[in-house]
Amino acid sequence: MKNLKVIVCKANKGVSAHLPELDGYVIARDTVEKLKKDLREGILFHVEGLYEEEKQEWMTGDYDFEFVFKDIPSLVEAYSNYINQSSLARISGINEGQMRQYTSGVKRPTKRTLQRIEFGIRQYAHELQSVAFDYV
Repeated sequence: MKNLKVIVCKANKGVSAHLPELDGYVIARDTVEKLKKDLREGILFHVEGLYEEEKQEWMTGDYDFEFVFKDIPSLVEAYSNYINQSSLARISGINEGQMRQYTSGVKRPTKRTLQRIEFGIRQYAHELQSVAFDYV
């Protein structure tokens, strides 16, 4: 199964995404949730319109997505049911006021700060995966 990177970023009042492996395909929606919902169908439509010589083997098979966020606002919007700027600040060990500036788009985090946020999210996800209940 092919794993396709979906590059997501904030776009005006919504979000947009493109796939590096699919030239010319761009999708924009009001929310990341709507974008995820329409992504596969949009790709199928795009691939259908390609010339035969442009089609690659993975385009006829099954594939999965890896979402890569270009900014903090689109990440927080995408997972707003699970995280907010306060919890993201706690998870990553970043000052809440600073995180508020990142989530509102007032400031852009450095590469090092983005790595710190990503590391914090991955650690938290790993911790959640270890949760179990004694229901015997």
